[in-house]
Amino acid sequence: MIVPGRAGHRPEFGIYFRRTGGRLRLGSKGVRVNPLDLISAAPWQRAAFTTYALSLSFFEAVLLDALLRGGGRNALILADPEGIRAGLSEEGARRVGRDYEIEPVACAGHGVFHAKIGTLFADDDAHLLVGSGNLTFAGWGGNLELVEHLHPSFAADAFDDAAGFFEQLAGSDHVVTMGGPACEAIAAALRRSAQGQARSGAIHLLHSLDGAIAEQLALHAEDLGGVTRMTAVSPYYDLRGEGLDALAALLGIDRGDLHAHPAGTVHGQGSNAWPFDGGPRWNAVNAAEAFGDDDRPLHAKSLELVCRKGRLVLSGSANMTHAGLFGRNVEASVLRIQRGAKAYWVTAKGIAPSRLTAGEPDDTDAALPSLGILSASLEGETIRGRVLAPRLTGTAEAFLRTPRSSHALGTVRIGADGTFELAAHGIELESWENGRLILALERGEKRWEGFVSIAAALELIRRTGSIAPRLMAMLAGTETPGDVAAILAWFREDPDRMPASPTMGGGRSGEAGAAEGMVTLADLTAAGFGGRPGGSAEGGETLSVWRHAMALIRAAFTQSRGPWGGGGETDDDDDEDDKEREKRARSEEAANHRSLQIFDELLTTMLAPAAEGRNALMALSLSHFLADRIRPPRGKVQLWLDKVLPQIATFDGPEGDLAIASALLHHAAGRRDENAIRARRYFLRRGIDPALLSVTPESIPAFMALLGAGIDLGHFLGEVLIARTMGEQIGAYLAAAENRGPPSGYDSLISSHHWPQLDRALRAPSSFAKLIVLERFHPSCPRCNMRLPLAAGEDLRLRGVTSCCGRVLLNPDC
Repeated sequence: MIVPGRAGHRPEFGIYFRRTGGRLRLGSKGVRVNPLDLISAAPWQRAAFTTYALSLSFFEAVLLDALLRGGGRNALILADPEGIRAGLSEEGARRVGRDYEIEPVACAGHGVFHAKIGTLFADDDAHLLVGSGNLTFAGWGGNLELVEHLHPSFAADAFDDAAGFFEQLAGSDHVVTMGGPACEAIAAALRRSAQGQARSGAIHLLHSLDGAIAEQLALHAEDLGGVTRMTAVSPYYDLRGEGLDALAALLGIDRGDLHAHPAGTVHGQGSNAWPFDGGPRWNAVNAAEAFGDDDRPLHAKSLELVCRKGRLVLSGSANMTHAGLFGRNVEASVLRIQRGAKAYWVTAKGIAPSRLTAGEPDDTDAALPSLGILSASLEGETIRGRVLAPRLTGTAEAFLRTPRSSHALGTVRIGADGTFELAAHGIELESWENGRLILALERGEKRWEGFVSIAAALELIRRTGSIAPRLMAMLAGTETPGDVAAILAWFREDPDRMPASPTMGGGRSGEAGAAEGMVTLADLTAAGFGGRPGGSAEGGETLSVWRHAMALIRAAFTQSRGPWGGGGETDDDDDEDDKEREKRARSEEAANHRSLQIFDELLTTMLAPAAEGRNALMALSLSHFLADRIRPPRGKVQLWLDKVLPQIATFDGPEGDLAIASALLHHAAGRRDENAIRARRYFLRRGIDPALLSVTPESIPAFMALLGAGIDLGHFLGEVLIARTMGEQIGAYLAAAENRGPPSGYDSLISSHHWPQLDRALRAPSSFAKLIVLERFHPSCPRCNMRLPLAAGEDLRLRGVTSCCGRVLLNPDC
């Protein structure tokens, strides 16, 4: 059933629902919901909308807000170039390309992409909206519009038809778009949702990619015995009624009724509110019961055909014009087939609208825009895209515009099919803070523009849902204490969500880290995060984007941002009274306390034996990030490092400088003896020559502030370089005994009470043969197999030398 929206109210659906268990179920009784109620009613995993005209400020403020409030994600807009042009001029729209995706759809001929379809998908549910309203404030309330709300439980045929529409969008020669993969995914979801559902044949979706809508309509009319009466509702007609004439000829009728809306119609570019030169065969009526009792301008499109064996009702995007009915435009409308129906629209005599005079202003007098349209996506440091309309090949100058700045990207070469690729160094990091990106190509006086989708942001939204805004706040550096607590809780719920450590091996050369804790995309690539890996079960390109997105999240936790508030007041503080400021401070303090509690629990899971150290670097990044933002007690931070540092096996990747500096500081601040030797042993056991290390205290400002009072890490590294572990000294001693090295470099052994025996072994092979050299530490004597006394075992483990059975035991692995 179709229900027009009433004046002063949002559009309504003709479907009833009942709420069960917090979900919407179809039912015969319950509340009547409007489109926004449906959009916010469930955590839709995918939402897609098609439109001709477009207001991004409307979409962001109304539809996207409703979608997110319901827990939804992954929103896509497919729009005609005309709608894209309008969106490009809306400076207030900041979330496009990051919080939702937009793709132009250009018709290869002279038509326009005019369909108005909405799809909503959850795990086990799907809804389909087909109507007349564009994604604008007027289209969702300001105009009199129609919308069909369909569900696979009663309209499975229409879901099959809609799947065919999106499949043809992906591969039709009639349209040009970069949204083909998304259209194919929508089509597959529509088909899945209709599986196993009964097909009555009473509701179909007609679209012009299958052929002229009028011709499809005529076949259904013939099946119902032919048309006896036609009543059309439309805001636009051909001036001479060519579309109506052609339709009448197909249906075998010689006249028809046209609804003349008392409140007038929406003016459109190049349109006519009536077939003014169409002759007397078109009679003005008022279908008051269905449409006339509404004081908003008409933009609804509907057609009733009374047949000998029933009735057909067509509602959707198609105007009663030749372009709408006979296929030059891409249209979509719902056809309800009511066999044996006896109830029809009741009409009264109407008054045809007056024709505008030549001097009267009208929107139809506006000049056609000359701005070309392109589609583009930012993937790491590369922009890939395609020029859609009008066609462009060869070379052009590229420019990128953000809300705060503009960048000249140089000359780009466009292929024969309009595709192009260009480097965009550093743009992705800037995009997280600045919002939308607009790419422009210029050649001479001609210009093409389009929104740039940020692939990593869209993938985050697709996979992470409601936590995505908090993750993106982290990337932008605008996170709040509440954001951090929520992200940590999200990690705690499923530790596998945490960005994985790259597969790394070998030592680290002495390169300094990036200034001020920033991590560049080159760092991520070097760590194995960048690039576009080959195929996978999930699809190589999608998997690459996901890995890159999580690499950015991981890198964000290595950045030093200082305590919350930066120690000063913000502009927002000026607008707060003392109570509000105190309330906000208490809220932030509570969030910080919660973050510390959650992290303690998370750390236990991250460092569990089953993890085998995979999460150690990430745990270190989180430790410093929380120390930097919250500044917890010194003892808590020391405890974190006590747990994390032993599990770190390598120092490559974005966290390398942070890990090296943290390990040096932790040993330098230790209360044990021989701190430099212990630090040297720490690195050597991980296969790293301390001589190749460089230390950057700037990479750990929080740890330095909490633990490093009076410590010079550069000086301590110098001590580490000249220190020698007992393992190294034992190695030097064994080399001297075997004439492979000089008789020096083992001062600690010389001062040991075991030295007399060790000294004799240097000069007498028989004495050397009595030494027991272990491959690795073991708490038992290999000669008598008796467990060593506790003190002797500790000497062997830590100092590398002890005695048993009259023999000296040496442990080079210490």
